[in-house]
Amino acid sequence: MKKIICMLAFLLPLTVQSYGLEGHLTILNIAFDQLSDTQKAKIKPLLSNILNQVDVPGRHFNPVVAASWLDDTRDMGVLNNIHYSGRVIYNPENISLPANASKVLFYKLDMYWNLDEAIYAFKKHNKDPETTPLSQFEQSLLLMYLVHLVGDAHQPLHMTEPLYKIYINAKNLYGETYGANSIKVNTSSAGECLHTTKLHAIWDGMGCLTDEVRKKYPPKTDTTQQYFLTAQQYFANNLLKDFSANVVKRATIDPKKYTLGFDTKTWINDLSQFQGDVFSAIDADIAKLKQPTDSIVLSKAYLQNVQQTTINLVYLAGIRLGYILNELFPDKKK
Repeated sequence: MKKIICMLAFLLPLTVQSYGLEGHLTILNIAFDQLSDTQKAKIKPLLSNILNQVDVPGRHFNPVVAASWLDDTRDMGVLNNIHYSGRVIYNPENISLPANASKVLFYKLDMYWNLDEAIYAFKKHNKDPETTPLSQFEQSLLLMYLVHLVGDAHQPLHMTEPLYKIYINAKNLYGETYGANSIKVNTSSAGECLHTTKLHAIWDGMGCLTDEVRKKYPPKTDTTQQYFLTAQQYFANNLLKDFSANVVKRATIDPKKYTLGFDTKTWINDLSQFQGDVFSAIDADIAKLKQPTDSIVLSKAYLQNVQQTTINLVYLAGIRLGYILNELFPDKKK
């Protein structure tokens, strides 16, 4: 935890996203809808506390913006690598792998381990705050990790490492694609997501859903970093309620059929159910590529499938996050 805390001093905003700021903020908003006013009063100051320390001095930030904070960092080792931990190897071409393939391929930080660490620290603090105290700063930081990583743990390409022969080279001995960031895509035939060139980004952007909402943002001004901060605030204050309600309305899964409390094995097994939605329709297209820099063409049907799948996963992530926050910040009046 000390390593995590010392990194905070170097935070800088950036436009690279996972589930987009819209997805992460929606997950936290869905979670907040499950909390009492008393619980929100405990949690929101913790989120605002960190934001107001690391962002523009003297500027008040909507606490829900804390949900996307981990994406607002430069490539800083521990903070960047945590996003692509991987737990499932997807190997449709049966590439020969070493016996210790999981250790070889998943050399980055384990997202689930960090989730478990944050939850465990809060539970120890709640049980005996005098023996295992957490300062307000530590609570804020751990809470922001928890909020963000619950979202990342529901993005299939954050938890799966796809392997394809076309990407094998001296650096990637087994065709690693780094959460499908190496898989180039073209969406022009669908007339959407024209600025997205990576398969991973398609899933981060919930198909084309976040592209659509960003058309409502104010015109770009100032620096890219300053605009990104402005965009977060604009979405949180003006568009989040409707975007979140749309996700809840369009979700087609029953959260009662899922384990809501955090459990590594269960969450991994749940996410693996969606692998077919990610790869089955495009495996053959990837296998036909001549060069690893070539693009596969994504159909409108595939993009619509991504949209519905990610709507379901963002909804499930929000329900699960709400359940966890209810456990960590119980309302004794309930």
